[in-house]
Amino acid sequence: MAHLEALVPEVTAYPYSNGKRTGSRVKFPDTAAFSSMNKPSRFEGDIFDLEVTGEIPRDINGTFYRVQPDHRFPPMFEDDIHFNGDGSVTAISIKDGHANFKQRYVRTDKFLKEEEARQSLFGRYRNPYTDNESVRGVIRTVSNTNITFWRGMLLASKEDGPPFAMDPVTLETIGRYDFEGQITAPTFTAHPKFDPDTGEMLCFAYEAGTDGADCGADVVSWTIDAAGRKTEELWFTAPFAGMIHDCGVSKNWLVLPLTPLKMSLDRLKSGGNKFAWDPDEDQVYGLVPRRGGKPEDVKWFRADNGFHGHVAGCYENADGHVVFDLTVADGNVFFWFPPDGEQPDLAKRSRLSSPTCRWVFDPSAKTGTRVEASVEWTTNGEFSRIDDRYVTKKYEHFWQLKVDPTRPYDFARCGPPAGGLFNCMAHYTWDGTDESKTGREDVYFAGPTATFQEPVFIPKDGGKEGEGYLAALKNNLDELRNDVVIWDALDLAKGPLATLHLPLRLRLGFHGNFVDNRDIEAWQERRAGELGPVRPAQEPLPWQKAFAAARQQDGHVNGTANGHGVNGSS
Repeated sequence: MAHLEALVPEVTAYPYSNGKRTGSRVKFPDTAAFSSMNKPSRFEGDIFDLEVTGEIPRDINGTFYRVQPDHRFPPMFEDDIHFNGDGSVTAISIKDGHANFKQRYVRTDKFLKEEEARQSLFGRYRNPYTDNESVRGVIRTVSNTNITFWRGMLLASKEDGPPFAMDPVTLETIGRYDFEGQITAPTFTAHPKFDPDTGEMLCFAYEAGTDGADCGADVVSWTIDAAGRKTEELWFTAPFAGMIHDCGVSKNWLVLPLTPLKMSLDRLKSGGNKFAWDPDEDQVYGLVPRRGGKPEDVKWFRADNGFHGHVAGCYENADGHVVFDLTVADGNVFFWFPPDGEQPDLAKRSRLSSPTCRWVFDPSAKTGTRVEASVEWTTNGEFSRIDDRYVTKKYEHFWQLKVDPTRPYDFARCGPPAGGLFNCMAHYTWDGTDESKTGREDVYFAGPTATFQEPVFIPKDGGKEGEGYLAALKNNLDELRNDVVIWDALDLAKGPLATLHLPLRLRLGFHGNFVDNRDIEAWQERRAGELGPVRPAQEPLPWQKAFAAARQQDGHVNGTANGHGVNGSS
């Protein structure tokens, strides 16, 4: 009997022509961004009692949350990137030596509009000029970068839009969250920091001045106290319109690394990329006062060109100088955002080095002062994590995904390692007596057919710094399946204490956090009592109101309501 495909060949036609999706067939692009471990998962569900090798430590009682980009529908453009996928949250809840699994999408405004239309309506990464006309005025963030716990809710966030609140037990989306109307900027960081002594959230936004797509240099920083009240807000202008992804927090300062990935409104309007790497621009560090600051108090320190990775620790030393540690690559890590006029160069990206750099900033120095890293530790890694009880404090321990090209890799079985060859989990210890010296390295190799995703640290009750456990997803590239690995955080080389086996494949995720079940339960009680339930945003964002008013003046009837687009989909 003839195959149906042969009888109806148009059904199987590749649904992209000249790089853009045509028709309504559900078929993802045949590109590296949608293959191997990054083939879309599109999975929601629950697994009770995961299979385990080894033994889960009985004193782990909490939930490991992480988020991944996972396109709900095939993208509008064939060359779409991993970063543009819809946020999908994983919860691995652990108690009494057992673990359960839950996976849910973040129901952003974008997600809901596309689900209604059963197709992608939003175009290129952070480029509203490539969107379907029906979704103009709709918040287009995908909330796929980090998932943090705050006052009884999870905040799923991406730096191009506001966060969305989720229930920490069910993973149901509550709605866009604006801190009870206190924060109405169009963008919000995916890397808020939490002061363990005060309970404050320190956060910021860039490209924050108008609608979050103006490619402007407006930056704002906030402090939200433990009671949820905004106590500080400082607006200022960056030296150029670039990416500020992560931050560091000391007792008195917020440090913002400004990366020379530059935005261009003209490039956006022409249908191009949001960012372009500028190899001739400095890497820049903003030093922002945490309390009572004015725009003129923000100081910018410049260093030779480099690409910022993620922050390890940040603290003030005995001299009152700010010590700030993060990975810095010697070229463009985001090769898909090449310099203007150039093509992406993956081969060049694979040759980059990425040491952990220690910077020491003098708050009394003049803005514009040139600086050099005081230490470059050749860790050759990324996705640094510390014991979060030591945020703002002098610390010794950090963990990081490490690339070790000297280790064996089975290319024949696995193909190219999606997301990079992060084939080792590494633990580093700074010299505790001299901040200008490096210390010890402790490494666990994943094996020739596996890589790791970002780890999370799980502290032991009453333990000293670093005493506890490390957990991370392992990518079994030969099986296209994931595990969750748990180690003694201070002895990775000894090997896993437990491996939790997932009977499925997740996509490569970005960031996550571990939350103690006692904190979840305590906040549930407060939310059920005096605090009341989490309140999602009640009003559209200011830019949405302005957009709706302009549309009405122009004779359009479409607008926005409660932060959701009410435009009809086409």
